[in-house]
Amino acid sequence: MTTNGKCQSNLTDTITVLADLFPACFTVFEQERRPLKIGIHLDVLAALDGAITPKECAKALRVYCANRCYLQSCVENAPRIDLDGNAVGTITAEEASHARRRLAQRKAKQQRRLEAEAKAKEAAERKARNAGRISLRDLREAAAARKAAIGV
Repeated sequence: MTTNGKCQSNLTDTITVLADLFPACFTVFEQERRPLKIGIHLDVLAALDGAITPKECAKALRVYCANRCYLQSCVENAPRIDLDGNAVGTITAEEASHARRRLAQRKAKQQRRLEAEAKAKEAAERKARNAGRISLRDLREAAAARKAAIGV
């Protein structure tokens, strides 16, 4: 497995552990994710008392909160939850706007990727159609070579 794959697997494992330990707060099912309390990483670290490092916690929460479904749940006045699933604050208009921007950026990036893939596929198909054909440049080079060979 690649380094990136191992890293992603470790983060998924960490999220799974968080969901097992704090089921009212975390879930492995992306569609069920709800906005988390600001600073929940401190609560997680205190509750786990060194079972995971701050770096592991930060990475896992970054992945958890960057999820499309999580960002879609970040609408203005939606409740934020603590480790016990209790509402402890709400999403502000600025936070909701930030979530919408991140989703729009992700959608634009995906659209650019799809367009690039379509262009690459079209170029490959064009190259396959033209395989074996002689280009005008090739004809000119062949004519120049013939002229040079006969001394014209």
